[in-house]
Amino acid sequence: MDLAESVFIKSHRIDLIPCTSREGHLCHIFGDISLMNQGLWWFNIELRELEPGRLSLVHSDEAYGGVCTRDSFVRKEVQEVVKLLGHLLTFHQCVSSVVITRLIFDYCPQLICDALRKNASLTELKLYALDTTTSLERSITAALLNLKHLQKLEVKHFVLQRPFIDGLSEFLASTQSLTTFDVAHQFWDSEDDAVAFVQALRRNQSITTLSLDVTLIGTQEPYWRPGMLISHKYVILLADYLYGNKTLRTLTLRGSFGGRFTDVARPVVMGLVKNNTITNLSLFLLPLEDEDIELITWLLSENQTLKSFKMFRCDLPVSSSRFYSNLLTLLGNKTFERLTLDLPWSGKSDRWSLFRTLGSNPSFKKVTFERWRDSAVSRLLRDNGVQKSFFIGTHCVLQNTEDALTECKDLSSVIVMSESFDRFEQLLTTLSQLPSCSHVTSLCLALLPAHFRGTAGCLISECITGMIALRNLELSIDGTGVGDAFIKARREVAQALSENKTICTLRLYGSWFGRTETEMLADTVQSSRTLCELYLFPCHHIDIITLMQKLVLNISSNYSLLVMRLRAQCAGNDVRFTVSDVIRRNCTLVMRAAHFVCGERLKYCAEAAEMVHWTPGLVDRVQKLASVDENEAVCRIKTSLKSFCELNDFMRLAGVVKYGVTCHSRDDGQKQLVDIGRDCWLCIREYLKVSDILDER
Repeated sequence: MDLAESVFIKSHRIDLIPCTSREGHLCHIFGDISLMNQGLWWFNIELRELEPGRLSLVHSDEAYGGVCTRDSFVRKEVQEVVKLLGHLLTFHQCVSSVVITRLIFDYCPQLICDALRKNASLTELKLYALDTTTSLERSITAALLNLKHLQKLEVKHFVLQRPFIDGLSEFLASTQSLTTFDVAHQFWDSEDDAVAFVQALRRNQSITTLSLDVTLIGTQEPYWRPGMLISHKYVILLADYLYGNKTLRTLTLRGSFGGRFTDVARPVVMGLVKNNTITNLSLFLLPLEDEDIELITWLLSENQTLKSFKMFRCDLPVSSSRFYSNLLTLLGNKTFERLTLDLPWSGKSDRWSLFRTLGSNPSFKKVTFERWRDSAVSRLLRDNGVQKSFFIGTHCVLQNTEDALTECKDLSSVIVMSESFDRFEQLLTTLSQLPSCSHVTSLCLALLPAHFRGTAGCLISECITGMIALRNLELSIDGTGVGDAFIKARREVAQALSENKTICTLRLYGSWFGRTETEMLADTVQSSRTLCELYLFPCHHIDIITLMQKLVLNISSNYSLLVMRLRAQCAGNDVRFTVSDVIRRNCTLVMRAAHFVCGERLKYCAEAAEMVHWTPGLVDRVQKLASVDENEAVCRIKTSLKSFCELNDFMRLAGVVKYGVTCHSRDDGQKQLVDIGRDCWLCIREYLKVSDILDER
């Protein structure tokens, strides 16, 4: 092959061969992903296998939590990476999902547009923070028109100007494949642009899931008068779009900087009231006022098709209690199946009314309350007979609600904040109760440095080692602690973490760890067979460097870690890439194994199942993929492993035979594979893995 058809990444040659993937077999580039990612990191992107045999170009922040320091790259290396990127986008149908960031687009805009225009297999495209000219906007939308299989489009932090909107309108009108459209963080420069965007939406007949920031539903006022302007023409078009749409099933409205739901509530609600296709409505991070609550109440009373309603992390007025009561009364007569609410503000009488109303409605399959502070929650659930369908997201423990910890077995997630207690002794009492809470799977401790005295450190350690069901742990310190008592307490916590065998997700914020404790944490992460996610945000960057330098030595032997997010990336690129690449490998194995458990009978998926069948991450992935509970997921994993224990099953899955093993009789009468018997085969099988059977070359 000519050198012109190759690139060099880190002095290693990669031949630019078109995609070789076929049914049941991976493309050749899967063997070079690690090397390719070393180059792609310059653009803060990397290749990830999110579905069996399908690659995605994702942002490094999504993949790992770190970005590349570009000082270590020279111009020639960057040119090689650009050439590789263009090849991947143009000639590899195995690359089905792509994120285009400003860094990529600023460096090679026309190459990106040309490659996208030639791509025939892309199913997902994300455009993030692009800064374009008129000609490039036309090039982008021209590329969109050629993406005949695009199913999901995200546009975020992207100033949509008129040429792009016009091209987007043509794409939305012509596409038959697009089902998910997400647009965020956008103000319009003029009313005409806003109107053109809604008209573009109206031309589409395929979108079933739509997510918008509220700032998209108006034009920005001058900076000295923050807010949004809503024109009469725009209101009519928006309401008409929501009312007349026949394909939309899921709508999400998010809050955004400078955007108030009040500015857009009436047109949105007016359009939704008579819509007869939307079944899922979510309101997220919206600042709501009294009139908004009234409109939402009216919407829920009039709409006849909504089955799921979620209102999460919305700022509500203190006086909203009475409107909430009205809302619950209306819900009692509806056909809702799923309801998710945040309730930090409602009064006691409202809470009792809520349970009575929802408990009397047999249509509800799942009701989730994200936050709860009532100590009588156990009695509320029991008296209204709703334990099976009601879920308490997080119970905030106060000085008068600590009794609920041991009384209510329905509380699985708990927050303990030291500032919620008037007396230090009350905090200690609460900490002493936690080890006996075998029903608690998630614990958050938010403490002040001053509270690390006496027996506090010992009690926290006992929580970590004694809570047998603990899966998620978050430890937060607000401030920097000093003194021998503080140092001793955090040393005890680090030791307890090393002894724990159940925690899957660990979040650490503040000064929980010094150098010694960080080294202990690195050893814990390295040796743990249960820890899947680590979030570390210490006060000092040196702790991150210590952790990474210790981890990189033996991280390749860890197969359980799937996510790591760090406050800062101070270690060198090579160190961070090594850790990131191990996490990518682990995520790939868990994903493949989960698909095998759920019925994907591919050899490389079976290999993954054999390697990571013991990890908690696989159980969680199977739960999500198959929509089953933990016990069912564990059962399916065991069943899937048994499915290829027998000789014929193993040989078929490994690709050795098509149907079963048959052997011609030998002249010397010696036994052959089919003659050894089942017991002998199972003994051999203990030492023989699917990965030991090599593919044909």
